[in-house]
Amino acid sequence: MFDLFQQLSGWLTVIFVVLSMLNVGLTQDPRKLLQHLRDWQYLVRMLVANFLVVPGVMLLAVVMFEIPAPYSSALLIFSAAAGAPLLIKLTAQSDNDIGQGATIQMVHMAATVLLLPTLLPMLLDDTVSVGMWAIAQPLLLQMITPLIAGMILRTVAEKVAGAIQTPVARISNIALYGLLIFAVLGYLPQLIDAQLWGALLTGMAVLLIAFYVGYGTGQGRPAQSQLGALGTAQRNTAAALITSSQFDDPRVFLTVIMLNTLMMFLLLWLATRLGNDAKIAFLEPLEADMPGGVERPYSDDPAGGARLARKLRLRKPTS
Repeated sequence: MFDLFQQLSGWLTVIFVVLSMLNVGLTQDPRKLLQHLRDWQYLVRMLVANFLVVPGVMLLAVVMFEIPAPYSSALLIFSAAAGAPLLIKLTAQSDNDIGQGATIQMVHMAATVLLLPTLLPMLLDDTVSVGMWAIAQPLLLQMITPLIAGMILRTVAEKVAGAIQTPVARISNIALYGLLIFAVLGYLPQLIDAQLWGALLTGMAVLLIAFYVGYGTGQGRPAQSQLGALGTAQRNTAAALITSSQFDDPRVFLTVIMLNTLMMFLLLWLATRLGNDAKIAFLEPLEADMPGGVERPYSDDPAGGARLARKLRLRKPTS
């Protein structure tokens, strides 16, 4: 029975990764992405925080607290993967500019595909054998390919993209939660390992530090600081799952799943606290810009921007 649940979690991993990346591609407006790319200094600070500071702090914590393999491998994999699709939901929950959140996510995801195969051999010890191409190939096939396909479809057939985007996003979300459930059931015997929970507590502590490191990248600008915090603390689940599945020891995959789950709920709560009146709704589709002029069917503000405008008015200093 445990083997069946493990197989189901493996299949759902592929479904989640491919559909979540397809959804990202279907909902990206290249014009808005280019606008937000002009703030390149902020993006550079985010890249430094995500690919130098966070992996460095995680490596220090792994050494200091003597986290054993394979749990140490999982923590280092998770720390080196940035650009989570969940950042779009976190951006919406915190009442910030979804387009800017999407730009941060895209830049970090592209950087993850380029840098993760290089970072991991340096972070992992010599006892772990992992080839650069073994990491890069599934990232390219399962992340970049559906992303590009979604963006092309949005460009050449926007109405079709608008019609399929919501089902794609919902199925992706359902696959994620199914993946979490079956992974926990499939690896239930391993959950009693005290070393696993020690590793999870260490990982959460480091990622909370990452939250404050990311907040500093905004240099006092509220929106950029909040997105920096959320985008640095939430790692790229898709990339981490793909990479951890390359390891023979299933505890690497399990640790990534459990750490992602704990941080996902914590950051959704933090994002909701940052927003004025947001409520957590786990099965809402994730999107930056709805294709085909389709309005968000679940939004309290279909015209868009009202909550953000209220937030900006509240932040505006009085003369």
